[in-house]
Amino acid sequence: MAGRMRDFDWTNHPLGPPEDWPTALRSALGIALNSTFPTCIYWGSELRLLYNDSWSTIPGPRHPDCLGEPAAEVWSDIWHVIEPQFTEVISTGEGLFVENQMLPMRRFGVEEETYWTYSFTPIRMDDGSIGGIFNSGSETTTQLLQQKNTAFVLELSDVFRNVADPTAIRPKALAMLGQHLDADRVGLRERAAAGPATQLDITEQWCATGINPVTPRPGAATLDHKMWASLLDGHVIRLDGTDADRLAVEKQILDSIGCAAALAVPWAEDGETTAVIFVHSMTPRHWTDLEVEVVEAVLERTMHLVARARAAERERVMTNEINHRARNLLSVAQAIIRLARPEDPKTMRDKLVSRIGALSKSHSLLADLKWEPVALRTLLDQELAPYVSGADGTAELTGPDVVLSATQCQALGLVLHELVTNAAKYGALNDTGGRLRVRWDVTDRNTLRIDWSERCRTPVQTTDKVEGGFGSRLLNLMIERQLEGSYERDLRPDGLHFVIEIPWSAAPTPVLEPQD
Repeated sequence: MAGRMRDFDWTNHPLGPPEDWPTALRSALGIALNSTFPTCIYWGSELRLLYNDSWSTIPGPRHPDCLGEPAAEVWSDIWHVIEPQFTEVISTGEGLFVENQMLPMRRFGVEEETYWTYSFTPIRMDDGSIGGIFNSGSETTTQLLQQKNTAFVLELSDVFRNVADPTAIRPKALAMLGQHLDADRVGLRERAAAGPATQLDITEQWCATGINPVTPRPGAATLDHKMWASLLDGHVIRLDGTDADRLAVEKQILDSIGCAAALAVPWAEDGETTAVIFVHSMTPRHWTDLEVEVVEAVLERTMHLVARARAAERERVMTNEINHRARNLLSVAQAIIRLARPEDPKTMRDKLVSRIGALSKSHSLLADLKWEPVALRTLLDQELAPYVSGADGTAELTGPDVVLSATQCQALGLVLHELVTNAAKYGALNDTGGRLRVRWDVTDRNTLRIDWSERCRTPVQTTDKVEGGFGSRLLNLMIERQLEGSYERDLRPDGLHFVIEIPWSAAPTPVLEPQD
């Protein structure tokens, strides 16, 4: 700055050539130019500006053209704040010190919330009059905003601790963030439950008074493909005119969403962006790193809290479901035991072990599939596996893709186990050359019809022909009471023909394969 002042043409300048400057000005300027602290001098009736190297960054792009210019022109954006301060110093002759003074500067074309700690000290001439003002100070914006952000995040945490309803977490967080940033619209996009992984739908919005919400369309529709890809890669997107290479693209995007500045901060899980907080302003502004930082803090706390709430709800539902299934399983086991007729201990034990073992296999199959619907064919394959290889022609299984609920799986598992066990002891699966054919379909009456047909070469013998036997009573219990269906049994000399019909409705979720 000393070099700039030497090279400056002061000939026709109101301050005149430096060699004619008053001693007080030259002395004060010597102190300023040799100081490493941001220092400037406002001199004369127009308070024309002279400053050192450390101060030169403060006016931003106004430097170096502000050298020798009147304070009212250099600081037109904050003149309403500092002009009364200059007047006070000049009129009283006393210095002024202010701490964390908010100055709404427009150094880069948009208004910024900046904070400063500085002093104004009068410079007296030889006759005691005040010729100018010595100013030194520094910006405290970062420190102050960091403190405000920290206090805000702590307040947010306090609020979250008192939110009992998980559905109230997101709207509360967005409202608090919008008010803290003095934004006009804040929203949350989350990965769609159905659809491509790149689709993020708006799930929550907060708008300031008089501001309309943004149209809830896929996020990619509001950004060009490069920006959207960058956002999905985990990069923050700032649309505020700071990138000269994309001003035209930014303007088009901002016009499409109806705002003057926008910020998008992504949330990633397992390396993939699953949520985005967007912040909109109806007036131009630059998004600072501190603002991005506080948005990230809100996003992190919100997503973690929502995840915890969802996990707690899943745990509650799972606990209730486990209790329900356990009670159901125990009730079926108790029914099996009650149905057992007095026999010799070994026979009675073998039958109970066999039936409860079948129930256990159905339960294990459901557990392996995480209690998702089970394919009827999978259940048949499991029961027939000990007796047929699948390629020996002994069993023919034919029917559409039909899936069973957990309750249907447990009940039909016992029914099929009973049929398979009888067939292995007395029917088609015990007779060389025997054949088993199982066909099923969903009828027009919304019933699932299972047709079990055995063909044996030798006459069938069975110990459970009498109505009221263990097997018959078990079938009555499972089909008629548990499944609210009906069955017909025809025991012919060449084999058993058994038809089951139970009420049917399509399962809402897809079938999964058992885990190894």
